[in-house]
Amino acid sequence: MLSWSSNEAGTPADLAAIAEGAGDGGLPFGAELVAFADAVGGFDDLVLGSARERLRAAAGDEFLADAAAVLANFEMMTRVADGTGARFPAETAPHRTTLDHRLDIGRFTSSR
Repeated sequence: MLSWSSNEAGTPADLAAIAEGAGDGGLPFGAELVAFADAVGGFDDLVLGSARERLRAAAGDEFLADAAAVLANFEMMTRVADGTGARFPAETAPHRTTLDHRLDIGRFTSSR
């Protein structure tokens, strides 16, 4: 979804850079967004608070609220898909394999 929406907005995202946490991924406030997303997925409240404040300072309150809502929605969608047993169509496997390799998905515990 990020690659589609960023292309539609005219600011194509570098998904590999985002997955690696390197730079801004070509997105406005990208470095702050990556730090915020990483912190949301972590367990350190101090890191989360710091990342949240950096994003707020860089992009404003409304942007921060939107970013938090998007993160929460992605978490919800993943849980719903997992809970229903939804699977990707077989014909998407070649594209997904390439993307999984590019993003190094295998390093995430949830991929196993």
